[in-house]
Amino acid sequence: MDQPSPPSTVRRKAPAWATPASLAGIALCAVLAKLAILSNALAGVPAMLVVLALGMGVRLALPRLTAWAAAGIAFTSTTVLRTGVALLGFRVVADDLLALGVPALALVLGSVAATMVGGFTIARMLKQPADLSAVSATSVAICGASAALAASTAVPRRPGLERETVLVILIVSLMSTAVMLGYPVLARGLGLGTDATALLLGAAIHDVAQVAGAGFAVSEETGVRAVTVKMIRVACLLPVVMAIAFLFLGKSESSQSGKRWRAIRPPTFLVLFFIFAVITSTALLPPAVSQMAGTTAGWLLTAAVGAIGLKTGFGELRAARPSLAVALGLQTLWQLAVVVGLILILGL
Repeated sequence: MDQPSPPSTVRRKAPAWATPASLAGIALCAVLAKLAILSNALAGVPAMLVVLALGMGVRLALPRLTAWAAAGIAFTSTTVLRTGVALLGFRVVADDLLALGVPALALVLGSVAATMVGGFTIARMLKQPADLSAVSATSVAICGASAALAASTAVPRRPGLERETVLVILIVSLMSTAVMLGYPVLARGLGLGTDATALLLGAAIHDVAQVAGAGFAVSEETGVRAVTVKMIRVACLLPVVMAIAFLFLGKSESSQSGKRWRAIRPPTFLVLFFIFAVITSTALLPPAVSQMAGTTAGWLLTAAVGAIGLKTGFGELRAARPSLAVALGLQTLWQLAVVVGLILILGL
C-alpha cells in the first residue's frame, strides 16, 4: 500500500532585498540620508550635496562594506528612488496652483517649456550626449536633483550615465545654492514687487528647499507664493519625463514592433505620482497625511542619492565631460533670461 506523501517542506526564497547584506545596504543609505538632512537643518548645506559626498567618502574608506552591501545599495538607487519620485505627487495641490492666476501659470509653464527646449539645444551644441542633455535640461527646468533622477530612468541605460547623473546632481545643487543667494538681490535690483519676486524665485531656482530659503528670506508671503510657483514646475515632471521616454523610444530595445506599446505606457511610479497629486488636490486625505508623505519623499530621494554616491568612486568622476558644468551654467542663465523676460513682458 502506497504511503501518503509527506507535506512539502520547501521554503520560499526570501526577496533579494531581504538578505542581511541587502538590509545592511539599505540601512547604510538611510543613515547617510539622516546625516545629510540633519546637516541641512543645522547648517543649511544642501542635503543632496552632502549625501553624495558622504556616499562617495564611505565607498572610498570602506570598499569591502559597500561591495558586501551592493544589493541593498542597488535596491535603494532604483526601487527606493522610484518610490520617492512617486510620493512627490503629494506635494502638488491643484487649488494652490490655480490660485496663482492664469498669467502666472502661463509664465511658469512657458518658462519650463523654453528651458527644456533651449537647455537641450545648449547641451547638444556643447557635444553632450542626447540622454545626458535631456537629464541636465530636466534638472534645471523642473526641480534639480529629483528631476535629474527621474529623467535618468526614462532614457535607455548606458555605461557612464549614472556617473554623469551624479555630476549633474552635484553641479545643480551647487548652482541652486548660489542662485538662492543671488536671485533675491537681483529681484531687488530690478525693482520687482512681491508677486514678481515670488515668480522669479519659484520659476528659476532649481531645488524646492532653495526656493523656500530664498523666498522666506525676503518675506513670509514671498516664500509661500514662491514655493507654490515651484510646485507648478514639480507638476510638470510627469509630462516632461513621459516626453523624454517617448523621444528616446527608438533607441530602446523595447521599441521593437510588438513591444512598442509597452514602451509608450508610462512607468508605474509616474502614474502613481499623478494619482497621488489628484488625491491630494481633492482633499481625500487629511493634510497631515499628505505632508508626511511629501516629507517621506524627500527622505527616500535623499537616501537614493546616497546610494548613487556609494556606487560612484571619486576616480570615476575624472572621466566625466568638463563641458557638463558649462552646459548646466548656460542652461541656468537661459532659464533666468526667459523668466525675467516673461515677467517684464507680461508686466507681472
